[in-house]
Amino acid sequence: MDDKTFLDELRQIVIRRATVMHLVDTMAFVSEVAERLEDDPVFGELVPLEFSGTGSRNRQLRVHGFTRLDESDGTIGLVIGKWSDADEPGTLTTQSVNQLTGWLESFVAEAIESKLSERIAEVNSAYELACQLQDQGKRINRIRLHVFSNQSLSQKFKEEQFGTVAGIPIERHIWDLQRLKATYESSREREAVQISLAEFGSNGIPCLEAARTDSLRSFLCVMDATLLADLFEHYGSRLLEGNVRSFLGMKGGVNKGIRSTIQDSPSLFFAYNNGIAATAANLTVQNVDGRHLLTGMIDFQIVNGGQTTASILNARKKDRLSLSGVTIQMKLTEVSREDAHDLIPKIAQFANTQNKIDPADFFANHPFHIKIAEISRRLQVPAKAGARIQSKWFYERSRGQFQSERLYLTKAKKDAFDLEYPTEQLINKTELAKYDSVWREKPHWVSLAAQKNFTKFADQFSNKNIEVSEREFWDTISPNYGESYYRHMVSVAILWRRVEIIVSAGRGGWYLGGYRPQIVAYSLSLLFHSLRCFGRQLNLSQVWAKQGIDSSLEDCLRNIAIEAQAVILNPPAGMTNVGEWAKKEACWENVKQLTIHNSDHMEQWAVSKEEFNRTMADGRKLGKQDDGITLQKRVLQLTTSGYWSALLKWTQVSALLLPVERTLVIKASTTHGFMKVNVEKDWRKLLEIQHRCEEEGFRPPQVGIDLLAD
Repeated sequence: MDDKTFLDELRQIVIRRATVMHLVDTMAFVSEVAERLEDDPVFGELVPLEFSGTGSRNRQLRVHGFTRLDESDGTIGLVIGKWSDADEPGTLTTQSVNQLTGWLESFVAEAIESKLSERIAEVNSAYELACQLQDQGKRINRIRLHVFSNQSLSQKFKEEQFGTVAGIPIERHIWDLQRLKATYESSREREAVQISLAEFGSNGIPCLEAARTDSLRSFLCVMDATLLADLFEHYGSRLLEGNVRSFLGMKGGVNKGIRSTIQDSPSLFFAYNNGIAATAANLTVQNVDGRHLLTGMIDFQIVNGGQTTASILNARKKDRLSLSGVTIQMKLTEVSREDAHDLIPKIAQFANTQNKIDPADFFANHPFHIKIAEISRRLQVPAKAGARIQSKWFYERSRGQFQSERLYLTKAKKDAFDLEYPTEQLINKTELAKYDSVWREKPHWVSLAAQKNFTKFADQFSNKNIEVSEREFWDTISPNYGESYYRHMVSVAILWRRVEIIVSAGRGGWYLGGYRPQIVAYSLSLLFHSLRCFGRQLNLSQVWAKQGIDSSLEDCLRNIAIEAQAVILNPPAGMTNVGEWAKKEACWENVKQLTIHNSDHMEQWAVSKEEFNRTMADGRKLGKQDDGITLQKRVLQLTTSGYWSALLKWTQVSALLLPVERTLVIKASTTHGFMKVNVEKDWRKLLEIQHRCEEEGFRPPQVGIDLLAD
């Protein structure tokens, strides 16, 4: 794809987002790019805002968003966007880059040195940013300035250290048209870090190869703590595998123990500490004087030991302790890029014993997502008057999936895709988690931001009973997450987006211009809570059928939003940060005390709790039937692909299977025999056999893998 074509595609993406989210083009552009970069460790999760002002000495201040302080490496990010409406790709000059980053630098300096927060209205998210810079300045190790532009830099400009602001190191990240194009085309969620240890004054890390398979190599290494601290100080949380970084917090006890060992018994650190586990896509190992030394790494990711790593750097940087003589053990696994998506989460999962990470935390390929995506591809929305084509809601279980599927279609196929899956009918996995939390009356979770709310959402898929396998647990709860659940979540999405419009329309009147997501979340949760107090439930089936809401419910939601805003924007004494107040359960307890109006219209858009429960029970029954059909199809795919026939020829199969299990596999190995395997218990047994044999080393034929991937 050439630059002009990509620019046109990006413009359409931004225009559609601006329309759906009711944003100006620049903020829609910033929002779009930030969402694509959310899982990149160099970026994070955006808090959007619009601020433009003047500081001391008449210097200009401007910012379009920020990423909150990363507890693992002490970094914080500021974002500014430059959107051009030109039809042809333009040039982003060095002068423009300097001006844009200069506005961000001035904001930082003004916040830290001149108490900018006292001159910003508390309802503006820029107030939270200014407070964070001012109050946590000593905890900030580095500030990342991100420039988003749909123009092209005249030369590649990826990352550059260039001084400090208020004593804090600054680095720039320029996401220009070329860099964005590469990101969108490859659907990458982050750019791989390439490390040459010589650049850090190291001759290499002593290592010993411990294991090797067709898809990976594992090494045992002895790493100098100074080198580890240097790497983490330079690259920060880019070295922490994404899921681990999201789910592990920095624990004071860990830091304290590491500090005391470094201070009092540095030579015993290797013996006392469990070490770290890491992965890389490519390793350079050299034989030097009879010793194997690791001298280079690509895409180095710490999957266990993030707290240890951060604490070592903290001991040197904050506590001024010497790391001389301190070494740490490292288990390092080289994983090919083709296998990284599947293997790294598993390595991270089993490596994390000090801080338990539930399997639901490693959620990208969880069967819940696969199931919801499958439902979204076949479930048509009710036909609208005058519409010739019934559309669908598209569930995006991996970042950028929607755009990737349409990006390289011909114009005719792209037009057909857009009719089948309109942009305004797109839901990604963090949005689904948000809608689920609102439905369950957890608006304070939603206010934690997308990733932390997603963690809490994922907990409902975590098996708490050690006597039940994860597979058995999912089989038990799966019927709860069928078509009925999906329709309900789409209905909450419709409500959410309608309330966004209602709130935005109040700007200049009752809406004071900040914290729209929090107001929407609290308003919807209050609606659900109040109806349940009356023994009613919102008629989500009606919302689904209409793909919208009626005017009386809209009026009710407007009144609720006005009252919810009043509570959210008025934290209790001693707390001034509105964003932090909205994260507290106490805020939700206060909002719950509000009384909803328009209750006389309730019959129009509510149903009795009994009727709703009957609908849910019917949905579970249908979900169980659907699961049975899906299970049968999966086993049949293995039959037609030759999987069971190949398994019977495997040399170890006799030792692993009981006679009755072998008989079952023999039946399933032919289509004629499969027709006699007609009970769900046997289908599940076959999949259990598949899982057991693959754990013991059976490698299915490639066609079987392809079918399972589908």
